[in-house]
Amino acid sequence: MNSKKETESTTLGTIIRMERKRAGLTQAQLGALIGLKESRVSKIENGAPITPEVASFILGKMGSELQFNVVSANKDDMASATFIMSVVHHFSKIKGLSLARAFRYLKTFKGVDYLIKYQDIEQTLSYEDIAFNLSRVCANNGGAL
Repeated sequence: MNSKKETESTTLGTIIRMERKRAGLTQAQLGALIGLKESRVSKIENGAPITPEVASFILGKMGSELQFNVVSANKDDMASATFIMSVVHHFSKIKGLSLARAFRYLKTFKGVDYLIKYQDIEQTLSYEDIAFNLSRVCANNGGAL
């Protein structure tokens, strides 16, 4: 079973703390940079819940980027997850969305389901063509960007 320390090391707050220290900032300095009080920065670093979008914003202000890695024991699942995350990343860049917002949009409006079903075909296309196809699929399922 994982210890509390191992679990804590994966929290967004811990990542923010490590990046703040790497950047040589105090909690007060980071707070001023992102428009929060020092006490709120402390709470975030100590496990207060935040969304990936907030974490991405905070890390971006320090010159870092939030990235997600999907790990699977099954090689086929891992390759599929890697492809999907790569597509979501490029879709977010092409559409000017945060990574979290792009994933939510694609998940909500069936873009991820489409990628899973037609992965073999989509892997042969450029990211621009995939983004076009995903935009059409999502629009057909009620999405609008």
